[in-house]
Amino acid sequence: MEITCSSCQKKINIPDEKIPKGHSFSFNCPSCKNKIKVETGTSAPANGDDTEYNAPVGETFAADSDKQGAMVCHTEPAKFKSLLESMGYRVHTPSYHIEAINNLRFNDYRIVLITSEYEATPHDQGSILKHLQEMNMSTRRKIFLVYVAQGAHSYDNMEAFAASVNLIVNSEDAAKDGFKDALVKGLKENDRFYKVYFECMTALGKN
Repeated sequence: MEITCSSCQKKINIPDEKIPKGHSFSFNCPSCKNKIKVETGTSAPANGDDTEYNAPVGETFAADSDKQGAMVCHTEPAKFKSLLESMGYRVHTPSYHIEAINNLRFNDYRIVLITSEYEATPHDQGSILKHLQEMNMSTRRKIFLVYVAQGAHSYDNMEAFAASVNLIVNSEDAAKDGFKDALVKGLKENDRFYKVYFECMTALGKN
């Protein structure tokens, strides 16, 4: 779906599979930060407030940036945000579960990091992990999903597989300096694992 901001006229493309079926949604324009509201079934944005519309706002990155995107879902995201920025990523840090879910609809993230503290915060929406587990696999494969949890066995591949994540880390180990190296290693291994698959999909015009 192509959406045009009525304030700055910037055109924004959102993959059709990320459009919520049967629901209106809203997000901030990556250029002017104007709130854009979209009614499902039309690409025309509706700006301004109305009593029937209460969809939460998601974030998008500026289209002219050449950096990959990441999202940190943590009650105190500053350290992880700083770490990912030092690796060259643009980072979103949603405060609420519904913001995180909308962000996943509007952006193609390279890394999503979720902590058990964030998952446990009171909310009306479903688990972020569950949302990612139910995501279309063609989209999910492109995300390197990291789960930081109390009591987890760090870097255990079987435990990560059971949780449907790419990397699982104990909260204490995630606070150590070695976490960055482990994250870089995990990303490289994941890229090698999917390299041939993505090359084949690209050759077939399906990526």
